[in-house]
Amino acid sequence: LLWELYELNFCYELYVLDQALNPNLWTSSDEMQLTCQTLLYSIFPGESSLMMWSESLLQDSHKLGLCATDVPTMLPYINKFCHLLSAWPGAPAHFQYPVEMKDQDDKEVYAVFSLACGFYVQTAFDFLGRQPSLPSMFQFV
Repeated sequence: LLWELYELNFCYELYVLDQALNPNLWTSSDEMQLTCQTLLYSIFPGESSLMMWSESLLQDSHKLGLCATDVPTMLPYINKFCHLLSAWPGAPAHFQYPVEMKDQDDKEVYAVFSLACGFYVQTAFDFLGRQPSLPSMFQFV
């Protein structure tokens, strides 16, 4: 239960941060808002994110998405997470032109994910004034 609360809080904080850091993208048009929502939702298994409470819980959901225990399962979600962060002010140069990782080894993927997590945590802390809620995926980074 506690894991689920952290996961939901992470989803909402990411949503709020993206809207606050990219207000022009979220308010420019309905089409752009839909694009932003689609990208945000694609970071989470089932692309449900903020609608999790209306869906039945996935079996072993702690092993899916960014929380997966293996790189091939985690990789599509890391790519989407990095793509989302690339539009944030102050994003590391590596994210300015996001390239989808496909055949990188685990060390390369881990290095990119570490960079993304560090940037996310620092940006969230700067904006929120406190450490953001972090699901288990960030515990090893």
